[in-house]
Amino acid sequence: MNVLIVGAGKTGSFLAEKLRDKHDVTMVETRPDRAEYIRVRMPDVRVVRGDGCEPSVLDKAGVATCDIVAALTGDDEDNLVVSFLSKTTHRVPLVFARTNHPSNEWMFTKVWGVDFAVSASSMIYSLVEKEMGVGVLITLMGLQGKDAVIDEITVTAGMTAVDKTISELTLPRQTSLMAIVSGGEVIAPKGDTVLKVGDDVLILSRKSEEDAVRRAFGVVD
Repeated sequence: MNVLIVGAGKTGSFLAEKLRDKHDVTMVETRPDRAEYIRVRMPDVRVVRGDGCEPSVLDKAGVATCDIVAALTGDDEDNLVVSFLSKTTHRVPLVFARTNHPSNEWMFTKVWGVDFAVSASSMIYSLVEKEMGVGVLITLMGLQGKDAVIDEITVTAGMTAVDKTISELTLPRQTSLMAIVSGGEVIAPKGDTVLKVGDDVLILSRKSEEDAVRRAFGVVD
C-alpha cells in the first residue's frame, strides 16, 4: 500500500517506523533538519520537503496514487487542509487526521475530507495494521461508498456485550471491529477477545446496519 504521512514529528515518525517494512511510505515535512533526520534514520522512506498544504507539494509526494493519507502535523488547520485536498482533489480512499486541540474536534468530519480523526499514533497504527489488513479495509470502504461509517461504542455496565467474546456477538455480516481501546492500550480485536466495561470499540459498518450493531452490543438508549 502507498501511505503518505504529512508531518515528520514524533507522531509521524512513529507511524513511518511501524509501516515502512510492509508498505511504501512517503513523508512530507517543512523543517529541513527534521526531513534530513528522517532520511538518515529511515532511508527506505521517501521524504519530500515542503508544505503539505500546498497542492504542488502533495502532487510531488504522489498523493494521487496513495491508498492512505495521514495528516499528522501539530497544527489542526494544516491537517484539515491536507485532508480536504487529499479527499476532494485526489479521492484518496482513506484519510486520517490528527486533532491537537479538543475545541477543534467538531471540524474533523467528512465535510473536511476526514474519514477518521485520531489523537494517538498508536491508534492509527492499530487501524492500519489490524488483522484483516489495510487492503480489505480499503476495499470495504470503496464497496460501501457513502453507506460506510466508522463508529465508536463504549462498553458500559448493563450491556449484554459485557464479558462476552467478540465471536459471541451477533454482528451484521458486513461489520468489522477495527480496534479496541482497553485500559489505555490499543488492541486488535480477535474472536476470543473479551469485552470489558470501559472498553472503547471502533467499528466499521454500513450506515443502514448501525441499529443492528447497537443491538448486538446491547446498547441501552
